[in-house]
Amino acid sequence: MADPRQSSDRPTQLIDGGKADPEDTTTPANHSCRFWAIVGALSFTALCSSLEGTIITSALPTITGELGGGSSFVWVPNAYLLATIVMLLLMAQASNVFGRRWLTLTSVALFTLGSGICGGANSQAVLIGGRVVQGLGGGGIALMVNVIITDLVALRERGKYMAIIQMVSAVGAALGPFLGGLLSSHSSWRWTFYINVPIGGTSLVALFFSLRLSAPPSTSLGEKLSRIDFIGNAMFVSSTVAVLIAITWGGTAYAWDSSHVLVPLVLGFAGLGLFVAYEWKVAKNPSLPRLAIMNCTAATVLAVTFLHTTCTYWTFYFMPIYFQGVHGISPFWSGVDTLPLFAGIFPFAITGGILLSKFGRYKPLHLVGMAIVTISFGLLSILDQTSSKAAWACFQLLCATGSGLMIAILLPAMQAPLDENLVALTTGVWTFVRGFGTVWGVTIPSAIFNNECRSRSTSLSDENLAALLSGNKAYQYATKAFLDSIKDPASRAEVVGLFRQSMRIVWLVGIAFAGLGWLLVWLEQEVTLRSKLNTKYGLEERKKTYEQEGAESGDIPAKQHTGNN
Repeated sequence: MADPRQSSDRPTQLIDGGKADPEDTTTPANHSCRFWAIVGALSFTALCSSLEGTIITSALPTITGELGGGSSFVWVPNAYLLATIVMLLLMAQASNVFGRRWLTLTSVALFTLGSGICGGANSQAVLIGGRVVQGLGGGGIALMVNVIITDLVALRERGKYMAIIQMVSAVGAALGPFLGGLLSSHSSWRWTFYINVPIGGTSLVALFFSLRLSAPPSTSLGEKLSRIDFIGNAMFVSSTVAVLIAITWGGTAYAWDSSHVLVPLVLGFAGLGLFVAYEWKVAKNPSLPRLAIMNCTAATVLAVTFLHTTCTYWTFYFMPIYFQGVHGISPFWSGVDTLPLFAGIFPFAITGGILLSKFGRYKPLHLVGMAIVTISFGLLSILDQTSSKAAWACFQLLCATGSGLMIAILLPAMQAPLDENLVALTTGVWTFVRGFGTVWGVTIPSAIFNNECRSRSTSLSDENLAALLSGNKAYQYATKAFLDSIKDPASRAEVVGLFRQSMRIVWLVGIAFAGLGWLLVWLEQEVTLRSKLNTKYGLEERKKTYEQEGAESGDIPAKQHTGNN
């Protein structure tokens, strides 16, 4: 009998008239308890990682007040974000060489250790160092969660399971500001970090016992290290760090046209260009798969992923600004009012995954999703201080519909035209692009908002308010506390109007990003989604069964078990 792992190893086929490949029909999967234990543990770790990305925002003023550090406070959240992104390609390649199991366990351990360091920090320098350790673990978690799901589930079915992970991650991101404010106000800011220690420890134990996957062939350490693209990864890390430092400094520590921002930004992008050229022409074991940038559909989905993520975080970060800076409500109630956005994504993420599994077509879902996001940005641009609850709730829900439909089906669409052997590397690239989109989804609208407030501040009658809002920090003043500090009703109304007009431009520019994503989707080609799993890294017991069956039938020679991963 033929090896079942090779059953779908044939040339990519384009869908003809939307009909699925007759040889690649979906069959129901009876997953074991250990499969669901792995999915549950991975979801738990994804929740921790996404929670830590946002929990710091509301606790940051308290932390800065206690530990000091001056302007370096900006690195407390950004050190985590930077660390989650820069090592992704190296981690993806390492997971192919050393196996999924130990890289996943190491990532969870680093995240837990970093949380403990942050919780016990007695200076901002130690806190930032702990955030770097935490971020390395968080980036590994974000990567390995997606890699392992692709190892365990056939391509056509992946959307449903990706939706579960993305849904849990969105819950973590939404709960972060609430928990951060609650813990820092009623307990101690240190618990915003300590809370991860028991959760991370529990996840580590659960994964240690459940995550038994097939291992790569056993070779010497020297042979394994020779398969790592150290030169390419060094180029990638240094260039990415330069770009992210420039983004972090821009509009806060330095003006965007300052040499402190432009020099690292230009050098960083130039370095990324050289990295791509090196990977394409020189690297023997590239960490950036050539097909990921040469294949039209894969490259297009990467671009759409960047724009989709940028637009998603655009709304995540600026809907609270609308409620706090225009309506003048507290951070807690602004969180309540954004529930249609955060909670609305969950059911539509599941819906997108189910539709992908049922029909095997991703392009129509991408077109509908980006179209809805584009329309919703236009509607958000008309919101002002007099808008009704029904209006802003419906507009947020519409945006959640478009974002949610796509959030779980972008990675399967990218993987569709590529070889299954590239799963880890392509997932690493996709996760990096998604993380990069997160950064720009916060940076671009913030820069637009600050610039608009600066240009409009001359219209304010109060010179002191005009001076405050003419710098690059208008974003941090769009709060209830700042509005309440303005005693003159006329001056307050002027500031609210300034915030509202600036927000309008933020949403209008967002239409261009979402619209560009919709146009790019037309370049995608629909590829038949494989319904049978073809992997070397599946559950250990499954691989043993395949080998035993093949050896018994004489189709493949008996192999010595290589250990677990």
